Amino acid sequence: MKTSNKLYWILGAVCALNFAGHLVCYPFLPEQVPVHWNFAGVVDDFGPKWSALLLALLPPAMLVLFRFLPSIDPKGKNYGQSGVWRCFVLGLTLFFCAFTWLVELSVFGILPQQGGFVSVLVGGGIGILFIILGNYMPRIRQNYMFGVRTPWALADEHTWNRTQRMGGITFIVMGVSLLVLSLLAGLLGEMLTFVLILVFLLGGLLWSFVYSYLVYTKRMK
Repeated sequence: MKTSNKLYWILGAVCALNFAGHLVCYPFLPEQVPVHWNFAGVVDDFGPKWSALLLALLPPAMLVLFRFLPSIDPKGKNYGQSGVWRCFVLGLTLFFCAFTWLVELSVFGILPQQGGFVSVLVGGGIGILFIILGNYMPRIRQNYMFGVRTPWALADEHTWNRTQRMGGITFIVMGVSLLVLSLLAGLLGEMLTFVLILVFLLGGLLWSFVYSYLVYTKRMK
């Protein structure tokens, strides 16, 4: 528990420094800044410059949520049984801290607004997170907030363990798919990229639920 608390304090400091960096950049931003990129990585919407500060509040808000989730979960003690939860909190917090800088990087010309660079960075980053989580997912113990939480997995520990193993494979496949699609988004176009991402994500989610049900009903050996 002490190690866990230390991690939250360190990440809290990182989030504070990240927000301070945005405050330093704020006076140099134009009144309208890019706030949305399509699936091809092209800016398609602008908003007031305070949107950059609002986005910078996302990582600390997520960190507070992560800190209290185990305490409200009836199976919260299982979060500390492995390092998977801590790695998840660390990876997602750092990823979103980096994500908050898309506005400044675009405004200051460091990140091109054309050519699909944003799609590669964001889609590729999420894909890598999926792959990492997929490798560690079989270690997740039963809980109500984290992992592949189907009704059948929550009702039976054997089903939970097998569901997490299959979920890990599924997450790796989805992660690789996101990586590939992020690289090809410029060629495929926004609509086709969106459809393919939706197919892979919903398909993976559906298969995880079907597999869990089949294991629980002993139809999948």
